[in-house]
Amino acid sequence: MVGQVIPAAQRPPGPGISGTTLTGQHLNIASWRGHTVVINFWGSWCVPCRKEAPVLARIAGDTRSLGVRFAGIDIREDPAAGLAFERQYHIPYPSISDPGDLLAARFGAAAPVATPSTYILDGRGRIAWAWFGATTYSQLELAVTGVAPLP
Repeated sequence: MVGQVIPAAQRPPGPGISGTTLTGQHLNIASWRGHTVVINFWGSWCVPCRKEAPVLARIAGDTRSLGVRFAGIDIREDPAAGLAFERQYHIPYPSISDPGDLLAARFGAAAPVATPSTYILDGRGRIAWAWFGATTYSQLELAVTGVAPLP
């Protein structure tokens, strides 16, 4: 089902994801229940992540009116490197620092198999879409609007 919106009745529960952001704040994704949430695993060392970063930033802005929330998970690096990346690419949403790459395992059988990897959770916290590798604007925008309820 990778790359296709999973029908609501077949969506598996998403994992609990929380941690310290690159700016030192605590973020618990469960506090965003009721909203469609896009989660992107990335690292500043990842060449495809650099290509994808402007796409994610643009879609985050374009879907804000739908109530969509975005969060990054910066893996396998020092938070300072991740923060520099966010500033360089003008990322408008928070990223959890995960230098040990431990949060990915919480997805179990649906865990990321590439970097970057992107998930969409529906308003009930269920996995509604996943993509392993860099996504494009049209692909992610179509998936987000397919999951997000109309305002």
